[in-house]
Amino acid sequence: MKPPIFSQPLTGNKAKDYLHRARMFSSEACKLTDYLGPELNWPKYALLTHGIELALKAFADHSVSTRALPHAKEPRQHDLIGWYKLALQYGLSYAPGVAENIELLNELHLTHYTRYPQLTTTQIPGASVIAASTLDHLISIFTPLVNRQ
Repeated sequence: MKPPIFSQPLTGNKAKDYLHRARMFSSEACKLTDYLGPELNWPKYALLTHGIELALKAFADHSVSTRALPHAKEPRQHDLIGWYKLALQYGLSYAPGVAENIELLNELHLTHYTRYPQLTTTQIPGASVIAASTLDHLISIFTPLVNRQ
């Protein structure tokens, strides 16, 4: 099948567009192995952590647009903890495992660790252990909410 000449237009619903993009990142990340030789597959981590950021942004945007919640001050870009806290503020149920995963992933995502080599003494689990499961969890609970609109 030939690719389209023009890309698919956005739906105009920011939350759905964010969630769709999060699913795209997740789908592509699933095709990658967790390790390349002895090193973590950093592109997979980058795709998954950005997917988490997009999913959290989808929930925040959906919450504001459908429940007439006041706009809270948005966290800075790439701040997974900030976006997760904002989602909690907007009514997301706290999930201990998810909160802990986001805390660990935040450092990798916020500090560009996945994009640029840096020395670390912290052991980092394989991407499928926490990043993929966290993204899958967020997408699964946000999809019915966002699509109900």
